[in-house]
Amino acid sequence: MRSSGADGRGDEGIPPGLAEGIEEYALQTRRFLAGDIAADAFKAMRVPRGVYEQRRDGTFMLRVRLPGGAMSGGQMRELGALGLEFGNGLLHVTTRQDIQLHDLSIRYTPAVMRRLMAAGLTSVGACGDTVRNVTACAYAGVCPAEIFDVTPCAQAAAAHLPSLAFSSRLPRKFKIAFSGCSADCALAGAADLGFIAEARGGAPGFRVMAGGGMGAHSRPADPLLEWSPAENILRTAEAVLRLFDRLGDRENRRRARLRFVLERIGADAFRGLFAGEAEAVAPVGAPAWRRPLPLVGGAAGGAGGRGEAAPAPPPSAWLGGVRAAPQRQPGYVAVPLHPPLGLLTSADAARLGALASRFSGEGGVRATIAQKLLLRFVKEEELPALAAGLAGLDTDLIAPGPIERFVACAGADTCRIGICLSRDAARACADALRKSGVRRGALDAMRFHINGCPNSCGHEPLGPIGFRGVARRVGGRAVQAYLITLGGRCDAAGAAFGAPAGELPAAALPAFVSELAAGFEAGRAPGESFADYYGRVGMPRFEAIISRHAAAARDGLPLGDGPPAGRKQGGEE
Repeated sequence: MRSSGADGRGDEGIPPGLAEGIEEYALQTRRFLAGDIAADAFKAMRVPRGVYEQRRDGTFMLRVRLPGGAMSGGQMRELGALGLEFGNGLLHVTTRQDIQLHDLSIRYTPAVMRRLMAAGLTSVGACGDTVRNVTACAYAGVCPAEIFDVTPCAQAAAAHLPSLAFSSRLPRKFKIAFSGCSADCALAGAADLGFIAEARGGAPGFRVMAGGGMGAHSRPADPLLEWSPAENILRTAEAVLRLFDRLGDRENRRRARLRFVLERIGADAFRGLFAGEAEAVAPVGAPAWRRPLPLVGGAAGGAGGRGEAAPAPPPSAWLGGVRAAPQRQPGYVAVPLHPPLGLLTSADAARLGALASRFSGEGGVRATIAQKLLLRFVKEEELPALAAGLAGLDTDLIAPGPIERFVACAGADTCRIGICLSRDAARACADALRKSGVRRGALDAMRFHINGCPNSCGHEPLGPIGFRGVARRVGGRAVQAYLITLGGRCDAAGAAFGAPAGELPAAALPAFVSELAAGFEAGRAPGESFADYYGRVGMPRFEAIISRHAAAARDGLPLGDGPPAGRKQGGEE
């Protein structure tokens, strides 16, 4: 059985002329290696094709776009093979539903791109000043709460926008998200352009948001259209993209994102400009997009609404040796998998691809914005056999542990603008939680987001508990430290960014996290999330805890040295 969207493949966003572009890139790569092209000139060629230089000189990361996070089992097997043959033997699932290969030699990147193309995948547009990977809720097509499956919408946008000549040379990166209900699991309320499914009069459509984003100057998106029929998604996206191309700041990259355009001219003025641009685009730009989008549940009966009745995403429970969440399709479940901090060995990726081909009714895997993976359309009676197959992997993807409650960017391990070792911080905090004895119920209601710099690749601004890496000097030496924010969320009420609560050296985080979790477990109301708990008890309680741990650090807690400074280049996400 398959969803109304994709069949598990991720090739709907393959741009036209890909083969010719790869060969041109291969030629320029040879010229660069021969010394005929300067590094800066070559950087302008490789970055839009998804290749960033890592912190260690001579090593590169290649990012693979997965529109809506979807990939087939065969595609995952090929990604695993590429990681083994050309990379460091690890795949990294990112917060934009991409897959990254690390520690590549630049000379082999054209060969990797050719292999990706043969598998129906591409790295074009995964980095640089481009339309980045178009994200969607990983449960789209199976969630009982959704209005309709937004997967084909995300994939249509991913296919159309790269065909626009200017889309690869925008003022800055441009991010699009599609959510299937008001729970907004895809974080459309904090995207450059966000679509949140709604039905009106029995017709599928979207509430459209624009001008959101996370980073040093995070901003929630403003309403652009209260409702628009689904057939207008490509026209809407193209009109907004054209406005961004024209109005974005090309002189100051720090203020070049779309959110600064709305900040500068105001949301009302932008809506007026959009109306004119959309009218101009209609006869010459994107055509109306028409594809059946069957409505779900009450929306199918003409009631419309925003899909707030059922929990989204659906909660999982132990069943047949794994955790599984019920799908809206009777007899099928979705199985969430938890690669620690989004890291999966290449060998396990290949094995998981084979398991997906065998057990998933759509023959594939979906990546999530929380750096997880999801097997969907699994028959309940086949769960024990799937559990046995997953138990044979080197990476434990199913046993619950504190590390799965953490989302973390790559940080200074590989990223050239990373300030802190965010993964190390996450592992140390998770280990402290494991030793603390805090029970699973409390941990499941907490979520930690860690960034190694202000760029928010780890989604710290929207995290209920967020850590943002900063550099400090103590006693004349560099020290890793984190700014702490609390209460972030993105849901039916919109995007709310976490409030600053204080700062701690990295070495003090584990003890702080342990006390935070213990206090939450003792004081939470039944079923209460940490974000709701924070809103109920108020900031002063948490500021006092942070101050106490900061004082302990000043009084002799070993702080540890910060990472060496790296040359600045675009962030990983």
